[in-house]
Amino acid sequence: MEKQQQSRALNDGQVIGPEHHKFKLKGSATAHPLGQFWQAEDISTPSPTPVSIIVIAPELTRHKGLLAAFKQQIIQAKNLHHKHIVSIYGYFVERGGILFFACEALDGLTLDTLIKTKKVTKLKANHLRGLLLQTAVAVDIFTSKVRQPHGALAPDLIYINRQGGVKLLPISPRTLLQETSFTLQPAFQFPAYQSPEAFHANLLPTAADVYSMGCIAYAALSGTAPFSLTDDEELHVRKELKHPSKTSKDQWAELQQALSTDPEERQTNAITLIQALFKEQEEKETNSLNSATAHQGDDETIEYNPNITDAKRPSKFTIRLLLWASLFTAGVLVGFTASLYLAQEQQAATNNHVAAWKEQAQIWKTSADNHEQTIQRLKKKLEEQPEISTLAATTSAKNTAAVLPREEAKLEENFGVFQDALENGSYGPQMISLPAGTFQLGDLNQQGDDNEKPIQTITLIHPFALSRFEVTFAQYDHFAKITGRELPNDEGWGRDSQPVINVSWQDATAYAAWLSAETGEKYRLPSEAEWEYAARSGSQSAFWWGNELSPQRAVCDECGSLWDGKHPAPIGSLAANPWGFHDLNGNVDEWVQDCYSDTYLGHPSDGSARTQASCNFRSMRGGSWFDISRVIRSASRYRHPPNASRNTWGFRVAVDLK
Repeated sequence: MEKQQQSRALNDGQVIGPEHHKFKLKGSATAHPLGQFWQAEDISTPSPTPVSIIVIAPELTRHKGLLAAFKQQIIQAKNLHHKHIVSIYGYFVERGGILFFACEALDGLTLDTLIKTKKVTKLKANHLRGLLLQTAVAVDIFTSKVRQPHGALAPDLIYINRQGGVKLLPISPRTLLQETSFTLQPAFQFPAYQSPEAFHANLLPTAADVYSMGCIAYAALSGTAPFSLTDDEELHVRKELKHPSKTSKDQWAELQQALSTDPEERQTNAITLIQALFKEQEEKETNSLNSATAHQGDDETIEYNPNITDAKRPSKFTIRLLLWASLFTAGVLVGFTASLYLAQEQQAATNNHVAAWKEQAQIWKTSADNHEQTIQRLKKKLEEQPEISTLAATTSAKNTAAVLPREEAKLEENFGVFQDALENGSYGPQMISLPAGTFQLGDLNQQGDDNEKPIQTITLIHPFALSRFEVTFAQYDHFAKITGRELPNDEGWGRDSQPVINVSWQDATAYAAWLSAETGEKYRLPSEAEWEYAARSGSQSAFWWGNELSPQRAVCDECGSLWDGKHPAPIGSLAANPWGFHDLNGNVDEWVQDCYSDTYLGHPSDGSARTQASCNFRSMRGGSWFDISRVIRSASRYRHPPNASRNTWGFRVAVDLK
């Protein structure tokens, strides 16, 4: 009843949203389990931007447990960036109480619609394979980034766009509804596709998603879901499914393996399942396309041959599958162009990978040679003129600043580069001294979120120093071995000069405390204000170089570097900002000292960190190799629990100057 009332309350052309962010509804709503699905325009952007909106039904928003789970999922989903995962922009609350979330524009067609209308059985084999492969890619990317299975995969969460192909909605209705007894109309379809173990309120193994992917593949191949919404756990275990007529004996064996009641017997991931299902077809197409792809270097080719090792292949055994699909006919008014880039990382490098890293190694060698020459010149100059014991560093990123021990560095000069000695005779991170100063903290370019407002004028009253680079594996491993801590996982991307990842705020704080004990200086994580002060380096633009992306300036999912969307770059691989700092924008997210607050109201104006007795979330800045460009802006900020860690998270340190 309330859904019907809400439907009458919202109309074509109506503007909804909080005061700071407005959306204009377009057309008419379609029913959605959570409420209503709308096409809309974001009218708070410089030019109206097409988006889709899902308005939450009033009866759902009154359930506190569901509401909390919903907000948590939206926050998590905002950090997932992949071409086959729906981009979530955030949730918004209308002053009148309407709650909704906005996402990238979706055509509205779902795989569930294709199955229920029997249109899926009319797809050509290569179109169906492309659809399922794109879905599998999205599933495995979700699992690897969130570090837990989706748990509620079903065709109604798989959208299909004319442009971009499959788009998986990264919202889990199983999590949203696990503490409720709502009867939703229309109902979510996940109960018909979930694994036997998902009928219990427990943590699910990754193999639960493989089971669901097997059910989705079964439905796509047969035109009928393997189970109904009312089938219980016992039926999922005992029901004998029919062999789909269009599948071979080998395909049926793969489906049966995926639908095993024992999670350990299923395929290792969704991609492995779908590749195995279409292995025979893929081999045939590969043989026929090998000659064609030799003459085509653009994205309109299908490349997949494990034996190819020429230098044009992407790094770490990248498999590129691009499948073009025509518009769906016979009643289907929307379709998709299936363009699939399927990447599988393996430890063994391809020729292209080796060549790229040889090039990078040469850059490092040249840099090291130049550095050694600088040291020799300094030594000679010191021998000739003993009275000269320090060297002022330049503020230009184009020149190489001399790195001196603290006792020799002239710290009263701004932008001096120094290192503190450790007890074993080695040195800590390279630090750049920064002057006290005034700047504006927050969203200066109207591109940010509410948590970047209101803009604050910050006057840093004390000079400090910030590490020139992100803390590396080599530096953190040394600390971890001495203190008996577990070494963080490098994901197979290398250690040494790679920025350390998979570290929590607590790990980063412990490292800074250890540096303090080793050096006798007050090392710590930088405050949010100090971090942004250094990131802006005197600029007021979105990035230190301007308001638009520029190639080879940063590492993110779309920044135009060698490492985009793959893994972090070794420290210092790209240009420094005007104050000499590398990778403050992008590469890895960086923990800072502050206790996170949703706004800058009440933020310390002296540049110190925001603190409070009980702190559930710590702030993080800078964005990473995995994020879109909007997230790596100098003003962008977000939060995470202090004991959590991911392969996109690292840190750098600050130290007080006397």
